Amino acid sequence: MNIDDLEGLNDKTLKEIEELQKVTRKGNSDDNFSLAQRKLAEIYYKHGLLDEAVRVSKLIEPQDNKEHYEKAQYNIGAAYDEQGKTKEALKIWSEIEEDSSEIYSRAQYNIGNIKNDLGEFKEAKKAWSRVKQKGSPEAYARAQSNLASQLIKEGKEDDAFRAWNNIKKEYDPEVYALAQFNIGVVLNRKGNTQEAIEVWEKIEEEDSLDTFNRAQYNIGTVSLEDTIYRDFVRAENAFKRIVNSYQYEKRCLIQICRLLKPLSTDIGEDLLLLFICVTNIIEILKVDFSHRVTENKPVERKLAHYTGTQITNLLLAKGEDQKLPSPFRLNTINNVNDPSEGKLLLNHLNGIKETSLYAPDFDERLHAFISFTFNHDSLNQFRLYGKKDNKEASGISLVFNKGFFQKHNSTVGLSYVAFEDNSKEVGITSVQKYVDDKSGKNNIEAINKIKKQPVMRCVYLDPTSDYIHLAQRNRLTFFREFNDEVVQLGSEQISKAEHEWKEYQSFIDKKTKDFRRAFIDLRSAYTAIAEELTKIEEKNLNLSGRIKNLLNEILLPLKYLIKHSAFQEEQECRMVYMTSLDDEKVKMDFGKFLYVEYEADVKFNLDKIYVAPAATSYQPYLAKLLCGTDVKIELSNNPYRQT
Repeated sequence: MNIDDLEGLNDKTLKEIEELQKVTRKGNSDDNFSLAQRKLAEIYYKHGLLDEAVRVSKLIEPQDNKEHYEKAQYNIGAAYDEQGKTKEALKIWSEIEEDSSEIYSRAQYNIGNIKNDLGEFKEAKKAWSRVKQKGSPEAYARAQSNLASQLIKEGKEDDAFRAWNNIKKEYDPEVYALAQFNIGVVLNRKGNTQEAIEVWEKIEEEDSLDTFNRAQYNIGTVSLEDTIYRDFVRAENAFKRIVNSYQYEKRCLIQICRLLKPLSTDIGEDLLLLFICVTNIIEILKVDFSHRVTENKPVERKLAHYTGTQITNLLLAKGEDQKLPSPFRLNTINNVNDPSEGKLLLNHLNGIKETSLYAPDFDERLHAFISFTFNHDSLNQFRLYGKKDNKEASGISLVFNKGFFQKHNSTVGLSYVAFEDNSKEVGITSVQKYVDDKSGKNNIEAINKIKKQPVMRCVYLDPTSDYIHLAQRNRLTFFREFNDEVVQLGSEQISKAEHEWKEYQSFIDKKTKDFRRAFIDLRSAYTAIAEELTKIEEKNLNLSGRIKNLLNEILLPLKYLIKHSAFQEEQECRMVYMTSLDDEKVKMDFGKFLYVEYEADVKFNLDKIYVAPAATSYQPYLAKLLCGTDVKIELSNNPYRQT
C-alpha cells in the first residue's frame, strides 16, 4: 500500500510504516524482512486495515524465521475472523503445527471459541483441551474456564470443578477470580452455602472488579434471601462494597434490608418477594442472542430498527464538519405513539380493567428508550416509521447483529436504571459519574454516551381480559430465511422453515408460561404490600411514603415493557435507559427531542439493510455509504403502490 493512500493515521505511525516498507529481502536479510512484515501487519490490524494485514503477512514464507512465519499465519487467521471469514480462519489456525508454543495454544483457543459459537460443542471442547499451559498460561486459563462452562451445561459438575481448579491466579488473575466465583455458585446450589460465601469473600477487587461485584452481590442476596444464613448487616455491607454496578439492585435491596430489620410487619418480606419477581421477569424478557432452538444459528440473533433515509445517512456517513458519523440516539418516552405507555402495569396490578388512555408520565425521571423489532421487513412498520416528506414506505430498516447490544449474561445488573452508585437515601433518581478505574479521572466518553444495553421483548396486554402476548418472530420470517430448504427427521423430509418455526413456537410457549407464572406472583406480592401499606399509613405517614417510593422504584424496570395489545403487530423489543434530566448524557434538540447517545458503532454492527418500496432510489447512495463492509442491501419484499 502506498503511504499516500493511508488515511486517519498519525504522523508517527505513518513514519513507522514508511521505514518498515523500506526493508526488503534483497537489501536486508530474510529474517529482517519477515520481522518487518510482522510489524506492518500488526499496525495494519490495529488500525482496521485487515486486507493489508493479510497481504503483508502472506509475504512471510515457511523457510523464513519459524516464529515469524507462525505468527504471520496466526495474524492472517485473526484478520479473517475479524472479517467474518470463519472457514478461512479455522483452516489456517488448524494448520499451525502442534507444539508447546504460544501461537499454537492461542490458535487452539480461538478454534474452540468459533466451534462453540457454531454450536459444535464437542469440537470446541477438543480444541480447548489442546491448549497448553506452557505455551500460553493466559490462553490455557481461558480455555479451561470455557471448558468448565460447557461441562456445567452438560451436567458434569465434577469435571467442571477440575477444570476451574486447574486455573491458577498467576496464569490470569481475572479468569482465576471468575473460576472461584463459579465454584461458589455451584457450592451454593448444592446447599454448601457457608462454604460458597467463604469462597466469594476471598475474591479480590484488584483481580477483577466485575467478578468482585458479582461475588459481593451474591453474598448480599444469599444473606438476605436465605432464611438459614440470613444476616442483614452482612447483606447491607456486601451491597455497599459494590462499585459502579448493580445500581438498581443495591438501591432497592439496601432499603429492603433496613425495612426488614426493625419492622414486625410482613411488608419487608413482601417487598423482597416483589423485587425477586421483577428481576425474574426481566431475565425472562431479555433477548438472548445466542439461544438456539435447533442446531441451526441462534434464532433471535438480529433485530431491526426503522428510520428515515436522512437519519441513515447521518448514522453511516462521514460528514464534512464531523470526524465521525452521528451516534445512535435513544429518544424519550414522550415521543411514542402509544398513549397508554407506563399506565398498563399499575392498572393491571391494581385490578383496573379500563380502556381509557392517558398521556405518558413525565416527572423528574427521564425515560429514554429506542424501539427494535423482530420483523425486519414489515410493510406496516415501513408505512408508520421513517417517512420522508410524510410519504409512506419511504424509509429504511437497519438490521443489527448481536454485537450492537449488551450480552444476555451481563454482570452489571439492570444497567439501564441509572441510580446514583451510593448507599444514601435520596429523594429522586440521580446520576452516577463514571470514572476511569486506572487514572481516577473522569472518563469523558463514558459521561457523554451510554454503554451497550440489554434488549427486552415487550409484553402485550389486553386491559379488559387476561390476554398476554410476548414479542416474537412471526412465521413468515422463517420461510423467508429458509425458502425451500428441507430437513431430514427420521425417514421423513419436511420443510426446514416449518421445523424451525415449530421449535421456536415451543420456545416462546415456555417463555410465555414462565412469564405468566412470574406475573401472577408479582401481582400477589403487590396486593399484599398494598394491604400492609393501608395499615402502616394509619400509624406512620412518613414510613408509608418511603415504602411507596421504594415500591415504585422496584417496579420501574418493568413499567415501559408492558404495552397495549393494539400494538402487538409491531413485535417490539426495547433498549431502555432510565436516568434523571440533570445527567450529562441527556442532550436535547429544543422543542423536539430529549435523547441520550449510544456508544456502539452503527456501521460495523449492521447485518443488513432493507429499503422500503418508496425509497429504492437511495440504494446506490446506501451502497456508497457501506463501502468496505459486508452489509447486504435488499429491496423490501413487500409490494406497495403510493396513492
